[in-house]
Amino acid sequence: MSLAVVEEEVRRFLSDPAPEVLCIKGKWGVGKTFGWRTFLRKARDDEKLAMSRYAYVSLFGLNSLDDLRYALFERTVTGDAIGEDPNPETFRKMVADRDTGRKLKPLIDGALAFFNRQGISDLLAKAAVLTVRNQLICFDDLERAGNGLGTREILGLASLLKEERHCKVVLLLNDQEHDEEDEFTRQLEKVADVTLTFEPTAAEAATIALDSASPVFELLHPRFVELGITNIRVIRKIERLAGRLLKLLEPYDPKIAKGAIATLVLASWSVQQPKLGPPIEYLRNYSSLSVHFHFAKDEKDPDFEAFEALIRDYPFKFADDLDLVVIDGAEAGYFIEESVSQAAQRAQEELKRNSRENALSRAWEDLYHGSLSADDDEFLDAVHSGALKDAQFTSASNINSAIYILCETGRQEQAREVLAAYMAAKKDEQPEFFDLSSHFLGGDKVEDMLFEAFEKARGNYVDSRDPFDVLKQIGAERSWSERDLMLMANQSADDFERMFEALKGKEIRHSIETLQRMGRSQREGSKQIAETITKALKRIGAKSPLRARKVARFGVKIEEDGSGDKAT
Repeated sequence: MSLAVVEEEVRRFLSDPAPEVLCIKGKWGVGKTFGWRTFLRKARDDEKLAMSRYAYVSLFGLNSLDDLRYALFERTVTGDAIGEDPNPETFRKMVADRDTGRKLKPLIDGALAFFNRQGISDLLAKAAVLTVRNQLICFDDLERAGNGLGTREILGLASLLKEERHCKVVLLLNDQEHDEEDEFTRQLEKVADVTLTFEPTAAEAATIALDSASPVFELLHPRFVELGITNIRVIRKIERLAGRLLKLLEPYDPKIAKGAIATLVLASWSVQQPKLGPPIEYLRNYSSLSVHFHFAKDEKDPDFEAFEALIRDYPFKFADDLDLVVIDGAEAGYFIEESVSQAAQRAQEELKRNSRENALSRAWEDLYHGSLSADDDEFLDAVHSGALKDAQFTSASNINSAIYILCETGRQEQAREVLAAYMAAKKDEQPEFFDLSSHFLGGDKVEDMLFEAFEKARGNYVDSRDPFDVLKQIGAERSWSERDLMLMANQSADDFERMFEALKGKEIRHSIETLQRMGRSQREGSKQIAETITKALKRIGAKSPLRARKVARFGVKIEEDGSGDKAT
């Protein structure tokens, strides 16, 4: 059922004073409540409401019919408050209302002689429903009512309100909770006059959920449509995150914000609806060139193929530094401003130098993936020249794809030229860059020449930093990089003993504990670090009883041997 048809029928329902029960059903999260409130407020603003009183009641947590009756009274609002949440002021006005007071006062006055304060409250709860007449009522979350509030009671009250109190009742229902044979469905057919299915398209869901005046509207709407996201709760969550991200990216080129918002939608969908969106790790490691590089002879994972098809034309080609920060933010639900700024600055610099739509990308996109008639030599020449031109801006995954296809087609010399250009362009990278396990290769085999070049670059790296300065820095920041780990792995027990004794104040605990966590990290060299730290601390502890007590807080115990000397 189209959204236009649903809205038209709801507007008719709201403008007609005749008592009626309307059921709006749909899947969880599609926005039944949000849509209902949107239609209601629009009718209120257009002065098309037949009823001047309204109560919205969620049945979540209500355990009895008395609870439900009193909630009807408590949550009734009038006039401009219709469509808004009740508050103490609206309740005060309801109690002070002349017609309401006239109905309740005789009951309360009569009860004063017989009941205590609690008894009067109970009586008020039961009698409050007497004031509910000639008004609009919405019952939501029917499937989440407490165990003491059954199907018959809920639908029976809805029928009573329509037949005896001349009310218009709306039931918002998650139809995934009920099948055609259960009791609720059978009873509902007897009570509901009209049943509508709320099932908006992605375009409709985005239109009703997003604020069209918001600066992120134009960036978000097409992305939701492309991915087919219809869950309005998810859309609203993404909108809030997108607003925060856009504000952080204001100082940078609009193209950066456009790409980051596209990534945010994709990553947030993955987080919020993991059964529908691609896995978050898939996005972190995704590369469109690597996807295109899989040849028909290679067997693909069915899930991989499904995700590939889903985002093939989506504006997300690979995860750069800013994308990774955005993905982390989508997963956490917030952004670290400094991380966003640093990544955005790097993206700005790269944008000035080169576009993501570079020559190597175009070779794969246009001549391989996008054409069945392109000449083989034309494509291979474009890969070779594009890889040479774009070496500075190409990922290890994409350069591996270029080297592979050139070797596979007998162009080994060109492959070596590409590798040489790439290693020259990346000569100033930190050693962690040359750890191939940190790069996504799409399940592809790493070419031997690339593997050997990376291993050689890691082995030849010389870290000129002062190890003591690095030790204090990782302690202050409580974190470390791959480069820090490599430097610490090259330190001897003598080196650590000297540095530990030079630490002062909080540096001692922070630096040594951070170094110990590094030793437990299961990275290459971490085991050696753990053993060397322990040896250094034992040496310090063996120097005196008090020093032994000091190092004991780091889990190092100094034991005496049989001769009475302390072991080292």
